Amino acid sequence: MHGYELRKKLATIGEEVQLSYLYKTLTEMCDEELLVGRLEPGAHGPKTRQYYLTAKGRAELGRIFGEATELVHDFYEDYVSSLPPEFFATRFRAMLKEVCSGRESMSMIMSTHLTMLHREILEGMIARPGARHSYLIKPVGLEARADYPGLTVLDGGFDDIPLKDESLDALIAVDIQDALNLKRSCREFRRVLKPGGVIFGCAPFMGLGGTNDPLDVGEFMKKMKCSWSGSPYLDKETIKRSLASTFDYVDVGSLAFLTSFIAGLKPIRISGAYVLS
Repeated sequence: MHGYELRKKLATIGEEVQLSYLYKTLTEMCDEELLVGRLEPGAHGPKTRQYYLTAKGRAELGRIFGEATELVHDFYEDYVSSLPPEFFATRFRAMLKEVCSGRESMSMIMSTHLTMLHREILEGMIARPGARHSYLIKPVGLEARADYPGLTVLDGGFDDIPLKDESLDALIAVDIQDALNLKRSCREFRRVLKPGGVIFGCAPFMGLGGTNDPLDVGEFMKKMKCSWSGSPYLDKETIKRSLASTFDYVDVGSLAFLTSFIAGLKPIRISGAYVLS
């Protein structure tokens, strides 16, 4: 896209920019290696300088879009928290209790900063009946700010869980869509789970609208964030298939803005009791 074309495109969305300022900005972005400019034959005349995003530029755009996505999601979580409890909170806590109750050793894995939803899950896990060991696994360098009694905070990720084989009764993977290598992550989930263990995967905002709906705060924004940052986009069916290929059972459900994946190893346990072998 050349400068005049870009200026016209900006004007269609109400952004009037002086051409001199626009070219100054484009030159600076080229100097920072976010763009590359090439002289190419014009459609109806002399050569024009066309501008293209570089790999570094796409990565930076992904970072900016990611920050915007998280901001919108944070506001939406705040909105949901203000709704009557029967809309989300009551049902979500009942589901969380079903997953956590009676499980002595549990861990939650997160890929980003603690949001309202993350803390709701974390506090429910820590307060579960029968708790003996509770872990929070976070990316290296991320400040968790999770000073809870009885909670051990460890550095790691979806595909790098710093715990022994068969050491957990249950595992909660928040934002499971953020797994960069889902197959490897699923194998890691299985490695640390005991027989009868369960994984509860959460995908906030998945399925609110659709991947082609820009007015939706869910899958469209998540998909665009992944596209610009160069990360794989994991939709509901992809996550379900990967879990099903690794675990003995998998179930998928929706609760308000949250899609949940529950998978595990036999014998199946419900509320801490063995009910099916």
